[in-house]
Amino acid sequence: MRTFDLKQIKKFQKVFPELNTTEQLETAMLFSLGLTKKEIATMRDVNYRTVEVMLDNIKKRCQAHSLNTIMTLFQVRLVFFALYGCTVENQ
Repeated sequence: MRTFDLKQIKKFQKVFPELNTTEQLETAMLFSLGLTKKEIATMRDVNYRTVEVMLDNIKKRCQAHSLNTIMTLFQVRLVFFALYGCTVENQ
């Protein structure tokens, strides 16, 4: 079984143009895959509060009202990317 390789994260930058750092993209992707904030902090070797602040910034950048919205947005975009190789235009 293949696993999610964080070294491949830059490939997804076109799918999530709202996020301009690898750290934002990595945090959002891990959260969208269902990892808890604590698990993300451990995996990224940062403290829990850093993950909370990063997710809040991601939520603002994506103009989302909740973290559930972020999760849904990312999952939908990843499915479209996988199926069609689509990119998202930043408006």
